Amino acid sequence: MRKNILAVFTIFSACMAFCAKAKMPEWITVPSSVYPSNLYFNGTGSGESREVAELEAVKNLSSVFGQTVKSNNVASKKMEQALSDGQIAFSSSGNLQQNITSQIEAENLIGIEIAEYFYNSPEKKWYAVAILNKEKTSVIYENLIKKNDVAVRKAVAESEKMPHTFFGYSEICFALEIATENDRLLKNLTIIDFDKGSAASSQAVSLKSMQAAQKKFAEGITISINIKDDSNNKIKSSFQDIFSKYGFKTSASKKEKYGIEGRYSSDITKKGKLVYCVYSLDLDFSDFSGKNSLFAINLKGREGAPAEADAVNRTFRVLEKKIGTEFSKNFDSYMNNLSFK
Repeated sequence: MRKNILAVFTIFSACMAFCAKAKMPEWITVPSSVYPSNLYFNGTGSGESREVAELEAVKNLSSVFGQTVKSNNVASKKMEQALSDGQIAFSSSGNLQQNITSQIEAENLIGIEIAEYFYNSPEKKWYAVAILNKEKTSVIYENLIKKNDVAVRKAVAESEKMPHTFFGYSEICFALEIATENDRLLKNLTIIDFDKGSAASSQAVSLKSMQAAQKKFAEGITISINIKDDSNNKIKSSFQDIFSKYGFKTSASKKEKYGIEGRYSSDITKKGKLVYCVYSLDLDFSDFSGKNSLFAINLKGREGAPAEADAVNRTFRVLEKKIGTEFSKNFDSYMNNLSFK
């Protein structure tokens, strides 16, 4: 008798499981039959909670755009302000809840929304489907790209009013920042609608042209470097390396608009078996045309070694690192805080 009951229960459970699967919405089993691929991108997800299922669905859909490569550079204050003021825009994820947008790169969520969700009681599992309406979303992308392109052209025009200056250079860098993000939008639009993406790309300022414009602008800025008592020009060489990364030229002429003036001093002392080089480097970075100091720093310390030559060499190696960090930090801060009228 027990065997019969057990057999009936097993059959009943199997039937229930079959019925549960049979009742699964079609968008779970065959998403494209409900959301045709010529009209939508879709992604399904499942999990122990509705939130987990929705997040997985959005991740699966957004993967169609590939992995977003983030720049190592921190966005400039001008970029942050422009985004805050609504002058430019790179994302639009208003259809999604905060718990999703906080866990995924929001830049790739434009046009994505959760269309449906379903709870399967026998499985104790949630299912969700995220969709992207290609036609509607392509319009959003087109509008964002046009808006940002206007800002790029405006920044380029501003830079042309201030040639050979850090102000102009900052504007061209700002234009490049926008163009870099706009390039990603253009690539996404091309994935959604190839024809619209190609058309938008032909009309917008390209990332490649902005990179060339920044390089050309930087080459028009020359910075003079004059360090007193830098007998082997090792300190000067450190600054040349820094400015070359920006694309700026350097010279010893004091007729340049911008320049560094400094004085290096050192004393050799002995203590026990070690020889110490006590050093100080005073630096002033100035705008000579305006006769004003942009910022000043002092680098000092002492380095020891068994021999004097080793202590001196060690000093210059440490100074090179300090210049690469301390001076670069101050210079980057100055450039980032430039104000524009």
